[in-house]
Amino acid sequence: MKKNKKIELSLCMIVKNEAHNLRDCVEPLRPVLDEIIVVDTGSTDATKEVAKSLGAKVFDFTWCDDFSAARNESIRHATCEYILWLDADDRVDNGEVKKIRYLKENFPSQKNKAYFLIIRSISSIDGETRFLQLRIFPNLLRVKFEGRIHEQVSHILRKLRVDLVNTDIAIIHKGYDNPESIAHKSKRNLRILQKEIETDPENPIFNYHLGRTFFLLGENEQAISHIKKVYENYEVRVKEKQFFLDCSLLLGELYTASKRYEEALSIYKDIERDYEKNALIRIRLGEALFNLGQFHEAIRELESSFANQFLVGLLPLNIEWNEYYRLYLLSQCYKKIGNVEKAKILFSQMQEKPCKHYKNLEKLGFLFLSQGEFEEALKYYVKVVEHGEGSDELYTNIGLCLKRIGQAAEAEEVLKKALVLNPKRMEALVNLGYIYYEQKEFLKAEDAFTKALSIDSNLDDVRLTLSEIYFRQLNLESLVDQCAALLKRLNLKFKLTINNFKDLSFLFEEIGNEYNRRRAFYLSLMAYQVSFLISPSNRIMELLLKEASRIHKVEAIINKIKEAIYFHKENMQIRNYSPVI
Repeated sequence: MKKNKKIELSLCMIVKNEAHNLRDCVEPLRPVLDEIIVVDTGSTDATKEVAKSLGAKVFDFTWCDDFSAARNESIRHATCEYILWLDADDRVDNGEVKKIRYLKENFPSQKNKAYFLIIRSISSIDGETRFLQLRIFPNLLRVKFEGRIHEQVSHILRKLRVDLVNTDIAIIHKGYDNPESIAHKSKRNLRILQKEIETDPENPIFNYHLGRTFFLLGENEQAISHIKKVYENYEVRVKEKQFFLDCSLLLGELYTASKRYEEALSIYKDIERDYEKNALIRIRLGEALFNLGQFHEAIRELESSFANQFLVGLLPLNIEWNEYYRLYLLSQCYKKIGNVEKAKILFSQMQEKPCKHYKNLEKLGFLFLSQGEFEEALKYYVKVVEHGEGSDELYTNIGLCLKRIGQAAEAEEVLKKALVLNPKRMEALVNLGYIYYEQKEFLKAEDAFTKALSIDSNLDDVRLTLSEIYFRQLNLESLVDQCAALLKRLNLKFKLTINNFKDLSFLFEEIGNEYNRRRAFYLSLMAYQVSFLISPSNRIMELLLKEASRIHKVEAIINKIKEAIYFHKENMQIRNYSPVI
């Protein structure tokens, strides 16, 4: 009996300066590969030599800011029936290689199936995320990659009536390990995508990737405008269900990040009917309801999510983080409705839950920190340190927690650690400055605050605190400089010559009034404090007490008033100083 011809598999790669990565990527796969194609886009290291030692056919290609062009050059040289494409920083474990072998043995000879693999992207920024990517497809004459960036073949394969099949085969992608690399990559992608969309403004793929790139760059409104185009595309909704789901989830996330909670809820309600078995949608519904203060309804959605699975799609999904986040939201909901015991049980479950990646613990710490639950936040941050991790951002947040729970000495040491790692960590400088200020170590506070302002000149609270310090030091020139900077920031213009302390006090009073009009009550209180310290008066004292009452700081402000009056009594020589500059 005649045997069927063995179906063969080509590996196609595009590389540049990947000599350090290439062997670890390709070597484990060699037993299942029939051909290795490597297209080099301009390496200056030993990439081509390493590729040849692995049995690859190596071709040169001049880089032209177009990933599809390079990918298409690689598949142009492939001679096997099916193609697997990889990046040099991809890794395939032995167990996954066996799955690929089994899949290869069952490739249809009609070449009518293509395969999504699960990409496990692991980085120190996001932890482990998973998403689907079409990595194996038939070598057909009309198949080519599309898109200068985020290149893909799925659109053409669908046109050719090739079935797209999900598999459980996982590839580990090492990803980017620092925010600077991500920002650099995102800016590069933005430049290329903006060229793409000029040629086809309504293209859903271009809009999706442009929206995601704007999101990574923190430009949420721009991101929303592009993702919304995809969400409102009827053809995508009907024919590209997975793509539509991922765009909808991203749009909901963008609305949430922009505090547009009603719109986020509307998106999730729209998609829940068609995807009701998806745990992530139930969690997102719970999140939206929580943000809108509908705690009982949020509990219902969050608890129902336990009966559903997390389904990996095209959008990166951190399953472990979402498991933590679900418990966090539930605990907060129960706390809000007064069921403290249930909230404590859920807190304990979070504490006891094994963690595969420290970044999830750090994110939980930040959630508690943002809610003002500093002791809870500290527990998670300490666990991160126990994992052997320690960034300047982590130490800054630990320092803030320690400061807020009254452990100033410990906070000072941790904040100093943060500044050793990154002398320009502005938040560490500010918090260290406030520790010194509260300890009346004004020279140290001045140094920390001045450094912080050199990094970010828009720190109004720091300028107001420095103003107080400069007055206490009788450094009137610097005091007037801070006053002038605040007036400029607030766009306040006064034709006033400062002839005495009352004039200077008046300016800080007006600064406080402007903050009050802008409903920045904490800053208005600080400005009134400086005004009163410079020239105590009943009028300013009344403003101080009124503002303090609004933000529940009356006792602290009474102590400040007493301290200012005492300061003037102890420093009678102030009367002999002229503030005229």
